[in-house]
Amino acid sequence: MAIKRVAAWLITIALILGLIVVGKDYLVPIFMALVIWYLVNALDREFNKLPGIGKHLPGAVTLAMSLIFIGLTLYIVGDTIVETIQGFVSDSQKYIPRIDAQIARVYGNFGFENPPTLDSLELSTQLWAYSAELLNGITNFAKGLLLVLLYVVFFLIEQGAFGRKMTALGLPLQETNRLSVVLDKVNSAMRTYLGVKTFTSMLTALLSWGVFYFIGVDYALFWAFLVFLFNYVPTIGSITATILPGFLALVQFDTLTPFLVIIIGVTAIQLLVGNILEPRLMGDNLNISPLVVVLSLILWSMLWGVVGMFLSVPITVAIIIICSQFETTRAVAVLLSKNGNV
Repeated sequence: MAIKRVAAWLITIALILGLIVVGKDYLVPIFMALVIWYLVNALDREFNKLPGIGKHLPGAVTLAMSLIFIGLTLYIVGDTIVETIQGFVSDSQKYIPRIDAQIARVYGNFGFENPPTLDSLELSTQLWAYSAELLNGITNFAKGLLLVLLYVVFFLIEQGAFGRKMTALGLPLQETNRLSVVLDKVNSAMRTYLGVKTFTSMLTALLSWGVFYFIGVDYALFWAFLVFLFNYVPTIGSITATILPGFLALVQFDTLTPFLVIIIGVTAIQLLVGNILEPRLMGDNLNISPLVVVLSLILWSMLWGVVGMFLSVPITVAIIIICSQFETTRAVAVLLSKNGNV
């Protein structure tokens, strides 16, 4: 019986992974819509707390306000990214001599002669190709975002009737209570994680922008937005968002001081916010083993690419909560948790 049970689990996991891979183009927009749906509801709660709004405006109006606000934010962010990339491409010619000078300086420090240039390595052509590919990817993402927002609208319409559907199912009281507990815990954990993560990401981005502005690095606002965005990606996100503006400072300026200030300053900000402030605000809602965070990041990035990196933690949190509610899967939740207390 034990062998049959293990075989059944392995077959189930294989089928689920196969569905995730094959249905990537259909599942990714739905999961992104769920994340935005949580953000809309979280923003709706904040609107309802404002004096004079929560008491006088219907819930549908505040939900629509939240959705429009997030939609406009996504549009402005996307437009800013496109303009920044286009500006970087148009200004790339002024960076090429500086990069060649840095390469020559490194070669000179090590006693090598005849340093290569970007033209000899044909890297400038590759940079143009990568920039065009990136712009094309952003365009495709913008097209897919319309579908995501459409899903969000359907989720918002459906959430009003969900309670009545739960009652109409006619399930036994124990099963109804268990399902309600699971859904409440998942909703609470998602709202807390996304709310706290968004706040700490904004704070980290604002402080990092101060460092970029003080140094005078080009495209400071764009790098600050990159810090905000990549802060949702565990571990490697913060490293990437620090190294990229550091490399630009290395090319833009003739000394190492701006590069070191950006690397040390932004890293210190991320450590203070991520290791001191964020755990206090998050509390016990993010009960995930650090090793599991890294492994889930690798797994979901392999399955869904960059989108999987951003969704890895919320998906893992939901899996832990759901598995903890059933005896047959409780062991899975214990293994995935930080302290075994699920």
